[in-house]
Amino acid sequence: MDNPRLCLDTGVLIAYLKDREPGATAVEQAVKNYRCYITAITAYELLFGVAWARKEIGEEILLDVMTVLPIDDLVARRAAALHAELIRHNQDIGIKDVLIAAVCLEASLPLLTNNARHFSRVPGIEVVIPTELLGAIKTL
Repeated sequence: MDNPRLCLDTGVLIAYLKDREPGATAVEQAVKNYRCYITAITAYELLFGVAWARKEIGEEILLDVMTVLPIDDLVARRAAALHAELIRHNQDIGIKDVLIAAVCLEASLPLLTNNARHFSRVPGIEVVIPTELLGAIKTL
């Protein structure tokens, strides 16, 4: 049977790289128990942080175990409509997070994030926080 699929947000990856709990353990368990994905935006955010700090922190090893999902025409269209809807309802989450959400929605992937309050504004997205993931894995 295939492992379930999960998209990981930038914040949990940073928590893993900096050994901050519960994100660090959640990422470790996600990699063991799920087929893990990140968006091209997440890869950019992670790599930009490393380039800006001029300090490698193990990001290449982490990126090697993830499948990077691109921003294609369908994602761009969904993101544009989603962003307009969020702004109309005074719920803007920023362009990068709108793109991450649109990728997850198009790929039907739940999003593991430390920022549930932010992403829960997005209609239809399944948001998973690290403590929920760890609880779910314990019951497997």
